[in-house]
Amino acid sequence: MENALLNILNLQPELHGEFFAAAKLPDDVTVREFDTVAKLLRQLKQSREGRGSIVVILPKRAYDPRKVRRIRLASLDSPLYIVARTCSEKDYLAYLTIGARAVLQPPFDRGDVQHVLNGRENGAIPFPRSAEVVREGQARLDFLMPSMLTRILGVNRLVAFLADEFGFPAEDSRVNLPLVMDEALTNAILHGNKQREDRKVHVRIYISVHRFFVQVEDEGEGFDPALAGDPKAGENVYRRSGRGIYLMREIMDRVEFKNGGRLVELEKRNPLNGGA
Repeated sequence: MENALLNILNLQPELHGEFFAAAKLPDDVTVREFDTVAKLLRQLKQSREGRGSIVVILPKRAYDPRKVRRIRLASLDSPLYIVARTCSEKDYLAYLTIGARAVLQPPFDRGDVQHVLNGRENGAIPFPRSAEVVREGQARLDFLMPSMLTRILGVNRLVAFLADEFGFPAEDSRVNLPLVMDEALTNAILHGNKQREDRKVHVRIYISVHRFFVQVEDEGEGFDPALAGDPKAGENVYRRSGRGIYLMREIMDRVEFKNGGRLVELEKRNPLNGGA
């Protein structure tokens, strides 16, 4: 990638040196480093470089959906890469859901650095959108999925594609809706079905130009959503879990639990088509 601008959130200096020691950066690459999320966000919002910019995050701790979401929303057209010492399967899938091009882990080599500099590929589907069909139509999907975290990415890709086709803004189609689906499906698989292979997750999706509506239902014992604590309060701030329901309610226009907590309904109105 010529004249690339590399924005690096460097929260692990030792790992940063290890990664970039694998290859010398070309002279036409401009590097800017930030030691806090706030500084990176400020720069991204001020400059709005767009496609010529690449964002690299070296996280200090495990995946934080709120922080990564904020960075992604500020750099929707920028390839995003994660460089991490360790990464669980759940965190890895969550990074991909939010739009990361790759999660790179040691040992590093020259190909890893070049992968970052190459930027993203064009993955667009080569069929034009039919404005009439989209404006007048709607899509309904009803399917069962196994209790496997690796299956979530396929559902998220489908949701992102449909939201884009039906004219939802980029921040919703690329970030918000896939992120909410990731949280809902992960909760259903891990906490509801306990990853038992004999249990399924039932997903029902309805989408039009006006709204996105989904039901995610597991086959577990259920729970009381009123008992979910505020992740911004007290000791909950330091917990690695418990933020999913909060995120759903922060992003979606309506979140409702039914059937003893086994079923969650999520609704998002399209602000670009009279849904606000």
